[in-house]
Amino acid sequence: MNVQQAIAQFLEHGQQVRNLSDRTLRAYQSDLAQFHLHMNDTPAVEITPEHLETYLDKLGGGPYRDTSIRRKVAALKVFFRYLEEQGIVSESPARRLKIRKPIESRVPTVLSQREVRALLAAPKEQVAELTASRDHSAGSRNRYFCAVRDNVILELLFSTGIRIGELVALNVADVDLDRRQIQITGRATRGRAVMLATDDVVGAIGSYLELRSERSLATPALFVGRSGTRLTIYSIENIFKKHVRLAEIKRHVTPHALRHTMAAMLVSSGADIKDVQEILGHASILSTQVYTRLPIQKRAKSTPQHITRIVAEAAGTRLMIKKQ
Repeated sequence: MNVQQAIAQFLEHGQQVRNLSDRTLRAYQSDLAQFHLHMNDTPAVEITPEHLETYLDKLGGGPYRDTSIRRKVAALKVFFRYLEEQGIVSESPARRLKIRKPIESRVPTVLSQREVRALLAAPKEQVAELTASRDHSAGSRNRYFCAVRDNVILELLFSTGIRIGELVALNVADVDLDRRQIQITGRATRGRAVMLATDDVVGAIGSYLELRSERSLATPALFVGRSGTRLTIYSIENIFKKHVRLAEIKRHVTPHALRHTMAAMLVSSGADIKDVQEILGHASILSTQVYTRLPIQKRAKSTPQHITRIVAEAAGTRLMIKKQ
């Protein structure tokens, strides 16, 4: 069995037996296809640790970031462990595979207050414009619905620090306007509650839910597209790119920059690092400590209420975060 055949069998197993998500399968397919090109038609059983070390050296000399190389190494480990379990190879050649150079200390991308304000203002301006020109046509209703939806999405991305994967996984049942909170499942079931602190924010989400209810949807998804299906991560990325362009932000930023910005503001406001870890849903505090290395002005230690107010004021919004 050559590498290409082994990869196909591995991906089929991942889909049918392990029930991996489409996103995970695409990532494995991309990383392993690159490895296949390097190995050509070498039989899987003949691949040695030296082959993998050579491949790793080639990646290290290319345009790849350390995080990308780590992901590719992880894919190889999972792939060859599967081949070992299936008896295709006697021992995984990737068992001891490691990146020689330490991962870079990358500084998270953080938006300025001006950029945050402009970005969050973009969908609001669209809502205002569409309200003035709104008619009863299907196209007009769809444009208005999407603008209202996008406004809530950007507000939540910034003010709660929610990951886009967590955002697209939200269901209508996760929203409790009476208790003024949204429940985020998080990774590995690490849940947290996001409190909606003002009537304005509750009203914005309520308006979106009212528009959504008019669509007679079967899906439980909170955020849906024009076709009535759950938005994907790629949909959120495209929505974000659109409003970055409308906000006239010239540099490259991703939705995760809003999470980074919110976390940086909490740290600079004197938040305890453990509190920030809980708010962001980090499994390890090491992931949170990166924000302590940012070149930002530190303020005196603040109460959680003061911290969330500072974040809200920076955005011109009034969402507040509360841990469970």
